[in-house]
Amino acid sequence: MGQNDCAVVKHERMLVATDGSKHSAAALDQAIGLAKACNGILFILHAIDINPEYLAISPQLEEKMEKEAVLILEEAKKKATDAGIRCETILDKAAPPYKAIVNTAAKEKIDLIIMGSHGRNALGKLIMGSVTRQVIGHIPCAVMVVPA
Repeated sequence: MGQNDCAVVKHERMLVATDGSKHSAAALDQAIGLAKACNGILFILHAIDINPEYLAISPQLEEKMEKEAVLILEEAKKKATDAGIRCETILDKAAPPYKAIVNTAAKEKIDLIIMGSHGRNALGKLIMGSVTRQVIGHIPCAVMVVPA
């Protein structure tokens, strides 16, 4: 894809949500290709959804989840920068994943959100992932859903 191969609507500011799953890896690959074609900037977001009940049982869980999130973001950023893409990473621990995506999209004036069709939750394999469905229902910009 060349610089003039961008989609019909020019997407200059793109957001890809990643959770380390194969579905989010496919979304990241698609986002990198689009960012390259559109000469855009890519925002890579990982949102940690921490259940207070789990923290009560295992207080070190939050630290473990944060370390894992940092590794996922570092790997994604390396992949994007190796492809020549300008990118920023964002780790959100304050909001549920769909709200983190919606809030980041508004704050960063995102033109296009790229998401996997499912996340890490094994229960979501039969239908579109719950986070993806929630984002689609609450976002004013375009959303691309990428199958794995």
